[in-house]
Amino acid sequence: MRLWIICSGEAELLLPPCATGEEYAAACKKALDGPIGVAQGHTVAANGRKVYISQNTAARETSERLIPGAAAETEPLLDEIPLKGAQGKRKLPLWLWRVLVWIRGLFGLALGESGRESRKKADALIDRLEKTGADCILVSHPRRIAALCDALRVRGYCVQRTGLGRIKPFEQLLLSRRDEHCGGCAHNCLLSNPGCNIGRDKAWRGKKLRKI
Repeated sequence: MRLWIICSGEAELLLPPCATGEEYAAACKKALDGPIGVAQGHTVAANGRKVYISQNTAARETSERLIPGAAAETEPLLDEIPLKGAQGKRKLPLWLWRVLVWIRGLFGLALGESGRESRKKADALIDRLEKTGADCILVSHPRRIAALCDALRVRGYCVQRTGLGRIKPFEQLLLSRRDEHCGGCAHNCLLSNPGCNIGRDKAWRGKKLRKI
């Protein structure tokens, strides 16, 4: 089973230079409920694969623009992990809130659900998808996608990304099992489309064994 994951776009909001913790958390939530503007990244053909999206408007609009013609199904387990607004009326620059949320997130203090709960939701969704065994496309949001990737790595999946660092809007990821990859060089290409001699040889030997 291979999973194509697309991080949704976000609404462009006119935000004040500074905000309280609760105002910042509310703005992050609102960014997923408004129009996403111009979609970035290349389109993806569904090709018969099921498409699952979160309940947020941003996910639906991203699906409509980047997966044209696909009949998407709403999946609540793909909803973004909410932020826990810091108490108090002290206002800080937005860039500083982003840093503080990242630091507090390392200790499980910034999110509206515990790491255990996020992992439980990720495992429940992956179990359901693996039961069908069919390739599919998911449209979700940065923190939920990060939780899904962590759970999938534990299950033996490789993560290929179009970006670096934290997961950003419109980023696309491909997750597939390690045994579907060459693993013999830095490219680690899929055996279904090997890009080097090592991969082509391993793919050929795999086909030969299956015939036997």
